[in-house]
Amino acid sequence: MKHLITLIVFMISWEAIAQNTDQPNILWITFEDTSPHLIYDNPSSHTPNMDKFEKEGVRFNAMFSTATICSPSRSAIITGLHASSIGTGNHRSNIPVPSTIKGFPYYLKEKGYHTSNNVKTDYNIRDQKLFIKECWTESSNKAHWRNRKENQPFFSVFNLNESHASRTFVWKEEKYKKEIFKKLPKHLRTDEKTLLLPPFYRDSPEMRHHMARIYNCINYTDYRIGQILDQLKEDQLEDETIIFIFADHGEAMPRGKGNGINLGHRVPMYVYVPEKYQHMSGLPMGVQTDRVGSFEDLATTILTLANTPRPSYLEGVDLLSKKYTKTYFYGHKDGADDARDITREVSDGRFMYSRVYNTALPELQFKHYTGVAKIYDTMRDDLKNNRLNEDQKNIFTKKRDQEMLFDLKNDPWELRNLANDPAYTKELKKFRKICQNEILKTRDLQFIPYGEMMAMSKQHQLTPYEFKSDETIYPLKEMMVQINLAGEGAKAIEKQLKGLKSKHGLVRYWAAFGLKSQTSLQSQHFELINNALKNEKESYVQIELATILCMNVSKHYSFSTLQEYALGNDYFDQWHALRNIFDYLPNQQEYNTIYSKVIDQLPSKKEVKKEQKNIYFDVLETAKSGLFMNRWRAQ
Repeated sequence: MKHLITLIVFMISWEAIAQNTDQPNILWITFEDTSPHLIYDNPSSHTPNMDKFEKEGVRFNAMFSTATICSPSRSAIITGLHASSIGTGNHRSNIPVPSTIKGFPYYLKEKGYHTSNNVKTDYNIRDQKLFIKECWTESSNKAHWRNRKENQPFFSVFNLNESHASRTFVWKEEKYKKEIFKKLPKHLRTDEKTLLLPPFYRDSPEMRHHMARIYNCINYTDYRIGQILDQLKEDQLEDETIIFIFADHGEAMPRGKGNGINLGHRVPMYVYVPEKYQHMSGLPMGVQTDRVGSFEDLATTILTLANTPRPSYLEGVDLLSKKYTKTYFYGHKDGADDARDITREVSDGRFMYSRVYNTALPELQFKHYTGVAKIYDTMRDDLKNNRLNEDQKNIFTKKRDQEMLFDLKNDPWELRNLANDPAYTKELKKFRKICQNEILKTRDLQFIPYGEMMAMSKQHQLTPYEFKSDETIYPLKEMMVQINLAGEGAKAIEKQLKGLKSKHGLVRYWAAFGLKSQTSLQSQHFELINNALKNEKESYVQIELATILCMNVSKHYSFSTLQEYALGNDYFDQWHALRNIFDYLPNQQEYNTIYSKVIDQLPSKKEVKKEQKNIYFDVLETAKSGLFMNRWRAQ
């Protein structure tokens, strides 16, 4: 009897150990540049595989990318931290992060998982090779769960690029047809005549053709998803694998990707948890959920599913928790290729709040990579020939409001700003407060100009993440006074002028940045700004002050300051000055000589140091943008 009891206890213990060590396989299929607007309940797209997961898994209706463009978005995914928390918010920057911050697959790998990544990384982190090596058992275009050891659990990622901006509208039409359209089965192609066209595009045959191309890229992405799922079925792993399918940020079309609104941030996401592991999920299968999630939550979610200890620095929560309490997301828009901008977003799923810090610019800011595409040619031609209605014209021409609030239920395409509507004052105040709190809580680093962040890191021998909490280095609380004044209008002018006298360069920068959007500066104000420029030592503040003077006073002598930096040897100052000339100064044809001279003087890409290649690219593309748009204006 004693032996029988011992055997029973042993069997129960062994069963418990077996359950604890029975780790789920996890499959991630990520795809590029897609908003749920073009998939969820949209008959224009043909996505049978995602539709199947909507019925059998969970459809997330309020999932957000923390950033609106690829590399900062992927920084958040892989680290479990907002890119703005570690300083990687500018697209393709070169910011160092502490060695203690690992990509979360590192912890799965330590747990015994086979971690495979096929194939994209683009984590926007310095020393990316070492970072990748620590994360992945294998990372290549051949990486696959099939390469694991026998019975080894896997975390397997497949990154599909068929819906990337290059495919949706940048590539020449011939290449798109060869690589996407002709490979897509005919029954999955979108009909140009009946497709749903966003109302901020003019309804014309040309725009319908452009839009069909975007839909077809999504359709082909779904087709590729099906091929991967077929492999899982072939290997009889469907009942052993938790599946995530999601996009990396908003839609690759004008006004989507790279824009600080819902269309830039919200993503489609499906999660399927097989019956064997449904005890791990606080959500039943076959439902839609309005839980608000964002990309810093993914690392926490996966490590929880794998029963793996989580590092304390993670900012996210478990998306599948039975006790889910998160009610809003916080996101950011910062530098994107050669364009410079800064907005902050908060959403509870129903409303989208956006704080715009640079109200002098419209929504659509020219970037050379996408701006030369045919879809933009069509839109610019319609603008020039007065074929657009007010909503369609405004995205090109209207200066943005300081705050935007959209009711996504009644205005999914975000055309009616409710921020000035007294009926929505309560919502506006709530989201404004959340945004302010998140900036300070996360010590949002992106209020530091990119070049200055690099200089501060070098000066203090600390990564931005390490120095961000030190007010003597990063005086964010004092900066917030000026940051909050940006876009305020005439009532803020005196306070902004006072800010130009601060002992901190970053405070002076934000005072100048805010003054740049003022439309009612007077001669006495220009005199004070001119005096501030004469006494200013920091190049990034000088550039802002000179820009204000040149925007408002014809042929002001301070243009020599902008020209000196635009033709100088420091790529950060060069980009800053060039982009300000391009974005803010009137009479653009006067600057063709500078744009051409920059291109002629730049060294070849091969001669540029690795750590400077991205900022070099921004300089080159800005100069090319100036020449391109001036040619268009001259037509």
